[in-house]
Amino acid sequence: MRARSKPNQRPVKRLMCVARHRAWQGLVLLVTALVLSSCGWRGISNVALPGGPGSGAGSYTVYVQMPDTLAINGNSKVMVADVFVGSIRNIELCTRTSQERACKATKQATGGNDWVATLTLGLDKNVKLPKNATAKIGQTSLLGSQHIELAAPSEPSPQLLSDGCLLPNGKKGPCTIPLKNSSAYPSTEQTLASLAMIVRGGGLPNLEILQNEINNILTGRGPQIRAFLGKLDTFTRQLNEQRDDITHAIDSTNRLLAYVAKRSDVLDRALTEFPPLIKYFADPSYQKHLIDAVQSVGQLSQAAALYLGEAQAPLHQNLQLLQCPLKELGRASPYVLGTLKLIFTAPFDLDTAPKLIRGDFMNSSLELDTTLSAIDNAFLTGTGFSGALRALEQSYGRDPATMIPDVRYTPNPNDAPGGPLVERADRQC
Repeated sequence: MRARSKPNQRPVKRLMCVARHRAWQGLVLLVTALVLSSCGWRGISNVALPGGPGSGAGSYTVYVQMPDTLAINGNSKVMVADVFVGSIRNIELCTRTSQERACKATKQATGGNDWVATLTLGLDKNVKLPKNATAKIGQTSLLGSQHIELAAPSEPSPQLLSDGCLLPNGKKGPCTIPLKNSSAYPSTEQTLASLAMIVRGGGLPNLEILQNEINNILTGRGPQIRAFLGKLDTFTRQLNEQRDDITHAIDSTNRLLAYVAKRSDVLDRALTEFPPLIKYFADPSYQKHLIDAVQSVGQLSQAAALYLGEAQAPLHQNLQLLQCPLKELGRASPYVLGTLKLIFTAPFDLDTAPKLIRGDFMNSSLELDTTLSAIDNAFLTGTGFSGALRALEQSYGRDPATMIPDVRYTPNPNDAPGGPLVERADRQC
């Protein structure tokens, strides 16, 4: 049995050696292929994951140009208002000669790109963002995880990213968020570096010097500082009280500038014509005439002061005497206009005169009151027979209520409040 088993083991060993040799060769070839194709391998994090927002049916693509991608990776989250709405499908470094799909699309949309990082985002179909949306790289956690945050600007566009964008070639494709709308939040490393700069070399040692100088300024100057603060309080209070005047002055200045702006041509012409005028004034011969004119005006004022000084007392008295008639004229002003209408057309009103004269005749009407009471008031008032004709008329059966009022017992219209006549002037005014 042993003699028969030995010859059968040799082919098996030989076969195992050949298989082991072939396996090592295949492993070497696989490693070589991976090394040679390492430019296309970007790690397991760049492998697209199935499912999740931005990868299902109806999702759409958006390209984002970033000035700096920091440490963000593929498959990172895309968030809108802290809501997971998509992921990063791809990250490309686009140059003018790049042939990747994202680079070609962004080149057509922005007119050219060179050494610009371009992110391909996959967004859920329910995400509604304007075409001019902004993109920022934010930090999801302190451990370094990052995400893309999309947001609408202060003045959103009516077009949406989900509708696609019209490219210069006339075709419709995914929209591109350009560099001007993309940025990044400060990372943890940048924040810590800034804090370290402030603590170590940001000027904290100078605070002691500043404190000492402030102490030297304030020491021994308490009353002066207190007085200064009091004056400052008074100034601010008065300034606050005059804020309406200040606002009015600013508004007036604004109106003046607006008025001047509408007449800029006039101002330009004035500024153009002023230099020759100033040059003429600067002429010594004209200065002599100007000095003579000023001296003549001074002599005139001296002569006027001399004569007016002598007539000062009478002039003052005349002005005082004019106060009373001018005051009464002012009180009678409501009735002056009505009186002026009768000056040239008496006894008719100026407004009715054109209606009276028609060619060579004049329309007029006359009412004569020949009742005894009217004749009594007109002719017998103030005489010893006043009231006699009135009594005679009453004896005939005339009702006194229908008769003209007796002027002897009628109040003076001058004394009636709001009467038609002006009260007599007070001579002591």
